[in-house]
Amino acid sequence: MIRRRVTALSVAAAAAVLLLAGCAGSADPSGSPTLSASPTATSASPTPTPTPTPPPTPTPTTSTETLPTDCAQLGSAATRAETVGDMTLQSDGAGFIRPAPEGATLALGCDWIVGEGAGVLLLISTAPAANVTAALPGLASEGYTCQAAEDFGAQYCLLPGSGTDTEEAIVARDDVWIYYATVNRNGRALLSEIASGIFG
Repeated sequence: MIRRRVTALSVAAAAAVLLLAGCAGSADPSGSPTLSASPTATSASPTPTPTPTPPPTPTPTTSTETLPTDCAQLGSAATRAETVGDMTLQSDGAGFIRPAPEGATLALGCDWIVGEGAGVLLLISTAPAANVTAALPGLASEGYTCQAAEDFGAQYCLLPGSGTDTEEAIVARDDVWIYYATVNRNGRALLSEIASGIFG
C-alpha cells in the first residue's frame, strides 16, 4: 500500500520535472524576450506640383517685311521703265534731310534725275515701330494729309507740290518709313508697287 503510493508520487514528480524541462527548453537562454523586426514605415516623398511655364514674351518691333535692296529692281519692270526709265540714278539718297521718325536708319535710297526739271527721290528707312507711330501726327503741321491706304494697309501721307505731278508722299507701317518725292513726274504707280512689295 505504501509502496504503491510512493511509486505514484515518483511518477507524478517525474512528470512535473519533464513538464518544467519542456517549458525551460522553450525559453530564450539570454533571458531577453525575442522581438520580431518591425516593418520600416516608408513615407512616400510628395510629388512636386509642376509650375506652368509662361508663354514666351513676343519681341516687339520686329519687322516681317522684306525690304528692297536694289533701285533697279523696284516695282515691275514696266512701271519702273515708265516712271524712271529715262532718268539717271544720281545717288543713294544718303544725306537728304526729309521728315523721318527718331532713330531712323536708311535702308535704301534712290535719287533719279533727268535734265534739270524732273526727278524722283525714294528713301526707305527703318525705325522702332513706336517711333514711326509717334512721328505720323507731326506731319500735319508740315502740310501733309494722312489716311489709311486701302491697298497696302499703311498710313499714306501726301503733301502736294507747286507743279504738275510734283508731290511728296510718306508711307509708314510697323517699323518701315518710306519717303517718296516726284518732280514733274507721275510716280504713284511705282510707289504703290514698292509699298505692296514691302508690306504684301
